Amino acid sequence: MQYTPPLCSARKLDPSRRTGLVMLGLGGPDGPDSVGPFLSNLFADPVVLSLPGFLSKLLGKIIVARRIDEVREKYRRLGFGGGSPQLDWTEKQAQVLVEKLAERGLDVVPAVAMRYWHPFTEEALESLRSREVDQLLVVPTYPQYSAATTGSSLFELERALTVTGWNPPRHVLREWPILPGYINQIARQAAAFLQEWKLAGKDPSTTALVFTAHSLPERFPRRGDAYVVQTRASVRAIHARLTQLLDLNDLGQGGREPLLVFQSKVGPVKWIGPPTEETCVALAEGGIKHLLVVPVSFNCEHIETIDELDNELAEEVQRAGVVDFARTPALNLEPEWLSSLADRLAFRAFGMTGTTDEETARA
Repeated sequence: MQYTPPLCSARKLDPSRRTGLVMLGLGGPDGPDSVGPFLSNLFADPVVLSLPGFLSKLLGKIIVARRIDEVREKYRRLGFGGGSPQLDWTEKQAQVLVEKLAERGLDVVPAVAMRYWHPFTEEALESLRSREVDQLLVVPTYPQYSAATTGSSLFELERALTVTGWNPPRHVLREWPILPGYINQIARQAAAFLQEWKLAGKDPSTTALVFTAHSLPERFPRRGDAYVVQTRASVRAIHARLTQLLDLNDLGQGGREPLLVFQSKVGPVKWIGPPTEETCVALAEGGIKHLLVVPVSFNCEHIETIDELDNELAEEVQRAGVVDFARTPALNLEPEWLSSLADRLAFRAFGMTGTTDEETARA
């Protein structure tokens, strides 16, 4: 399986033409009955299970059979009718971006293309064609690029365009790991939690700041995948911004140097680490009483934040001795990052001047 990104056009778009905004995401089940098909689609992706066809299908079926009850229960606990809130968040984010681009005089219509459950990429393209779109602006919902996430979605986009015989001009924003609004928002949110604890008299020496990102099988970075490098760049930028807002030198862990861990390992292969749960439990057993966890690879709330962090991780670290556990929110609909992303799209895709992204590029 190829680990380099597909050859999507990054040409400038015509600001006078109708543009289709395609938000790329992983997707999630919309109810209990779709958990099985969603998992089957996920593990049928050759990027996810890099094995010969018949072995991949067999292993995928085994993994789904073993995990379906557990995963269905996880989605039930989320409180969204047994499904994922990801699609709803992404549709709302797309609408906000459309409105912000409209303020710049751009005619943009939104569509969401999820990789493993509805709306699939072909559905998104059909929707845009029916609205007489002339060109595409493709935006991943993942800040950092990986062949397993953005790369797989881009391959699927090119496949769907080929199948439909549609070849519109398109600009692809491949990644945005140090987007100013993304960095600033996460830093501000983390600062608010740490400041609140300090004002409440919590001992900084027993406080830890931990950044967490979705993990990835080690074969990806070994073959040149950019995800780990870009995730570390995101964390360094957030930590640097946070140190401008607060003095972190007295923190028990994660103050002088950022501490990055990885979550959501699945299957028997070796994944990148250190693992989030094991690291945080070790911190608690070593005397940390106040733990702030900062997710950096999730643009909205879904199963990895609500269940994995808020429920499972919180329970484990509190059992190990943590008194105060907090988790900063995902990006969701916070205006700073969406405004920053709209600026980047206006500048990079349409060549529009007078944006904060233009100022950042020239700095």
